[in-house]
Amino acid sequence: MADSDHDRQRDIRRLAKILRDGNYTYDQSKHLIAEARKEVGLTPPNRKKGSVDRLTAEEVDQLLEATYEEMGATKGLMVRTLLETATRVSTFCQLQARHISFREREIEVIGKGDKRRAVPIRQALASELRQHLDGRESGYLFPSPRGGHYSERRVQQIVKEAAEEAGLTKRVYPHLLRHTMAQRLADRGMPENLLQRFLGHDHPATTQVYYEPSRPQVKEAFREATD
Repeated sequence: MADSDHDRQRDIRRLAKILRDGNYTYDQSKHLIAEARKEVGLTPPNRKKGSVDRLTAEEVDQLLEATYEEMGATKGLMVRTLLETATRVSTFCQLQARHISFREREIEVIGKGDKRRAVPIRQALASELRQHLDGRESGYLFPSPRGGHYSERRVQQIVKEAAEEAGLTKRVYPHLLRHTMAQRLADRGMPENLLQRFLGHDHPATTQVYYEPSRPQVKEAFREATD
């Protein structure tokens, strides 16, 4: 092993010991490393930031219609739930029947760092979920045919297959559905702090990307201001 590789492994062990001895959580460790980078003057490389990719309303309609018609009601409901709750795929896979409150029309989700939050759902989705559960109050919301819950990889495959059935040319994946719902809510006027809570973001800056004006919006505002 080269000396540089040996030094790197030694440094990794030293860092691991600091994290272990300090009993840092995952999020705390990210903050610690970020602060250490600042301390030594490390800055990220310049990267051109673009707008968050998302599906249009027409593409969402195509996706859901194709999923229900070509892949069945259960997979259609899975994609709809993933979209409308804007949950991360890891969180989605762990959803339990008992997490749903039909009276409050919300789902309790467990996000990063085991943080719990209540996600409101539309009446139409609540009705479909009630029919899907058919009185069942325990177990995974979407149990795998093999038992247990769906894997993240399998959910990713389902979303990809749904997009192919819909004839969508862009790459569609679970987190794109999260971006899509977040952008829809921002565009329709949900306050930034409430969208942050809905998405389970720790930092406001993560949510702010959905409120950045697009190029057409800037052009339209310019025309209105100068005409």
